[in-house]
Amino acid sequence: MAQKYVLTKQLKAVPLDQPIESGASVVEVITTQEFAKLGVAGADTLSALRTLTEAESTYLDVFSDSLIGSFAVPDKKDLMGETIKFAFYLNKANLIFIDEGQVCTRLLDDIERIGVLKEPTAAHCLFEFMKLLVKDDLTYLADVEDRMEDVEEQIIDRCGNVANRKMLGFRRRLLRIDTFYQQLVDMTGTIGDNENKLLTNGEARLFHSLEKTVERLLKRSQTLKEYSLQLRELYQTQIDIQQNDTMQWFTVITTLFAPLTLITSWFGMNFANMPGLDWQWGYQAIIVVCIVIIVVELVIFKRKKWL
Repeated sequence: MAQKYVLTKQLKAVPLDQPIESGASVVEVITTQEFAKLGVAGADTLSALRTLTEAESTYLDVFSDSLIGSFAVPDKKDLMGETIKFAFYLNKANLIFIDEGQVCTRLLDDIERIGVLKEPTAAHCLFEFMKLLVKDDLTYLADVEDRMEDVEEQIIDRCGNVANRKMLGFRRRLLRIDTFYQQLVDMTGTIGDNENKLLTNGEARLFHSLEKTVERLLKRSQTLKEYSLQLRELYQTQIDIQQNDTMQWFTVITTLFAPLTLITSWFGMNFANMPGLDWQWGYQAIIVVCIVIIVVELVIFKRKKWL
């Protein structure tokens, strides 16, 4: 559903049919079809905008008198699900969001409620809107790091079933949000460069400051992505250690019974005149010899720290 806001001292929602004073800046949330009917953009801009509304990436196009761009924002509640997609059009006086859902309306309502605009201009409104897109991301990344640390403790303690899929899930989610940050850094940097002189110098500096904020988020996400690789390597190392322990145990058992196997093989030979076959205490003597051999081997293994 379409929504209109007027920029006076702050952002304020107004009825769609309310007349706007001359010179006042307007922010609107409309659909693609409604935007085409406004007649505020040329044919080239409209063509580019139709493409951007369905884009799977965060992207910006610069025109001589306007900026148009698309957002593909990962949903923090379901990073592997569909991205939240919408587009925007910005000129000197107007900021128009093209959104088939309610995301833009909800964020603009937050801006109106908080009253954070330093100046009542369309560019300032876009700046505050983009800030809200990444407002809680540092907390989200910290939560991801906490969950990764829990997995690390499970791996080190060898307790719990640490599934390989869980660690791959961390990496895939971080890769998706990392891509969004990279694209957002490019967008904010391009807007801040102000090639078409659409913004004032102060507004351009705001977007450069936002660029630095997103760069910090990008570095944090890249650090966590490397951490996910380290978790995978640690998991594989623990598996190798467990396999080595198992093989060591089998090796010790095999070595422990090797002399006994030799004795049984020796006395299992079918020679007629083998000494000791007719001895009354021969069976008991072999048992004692085998026990002594095992005890001696266990002492040696203990001293060598093989057990």
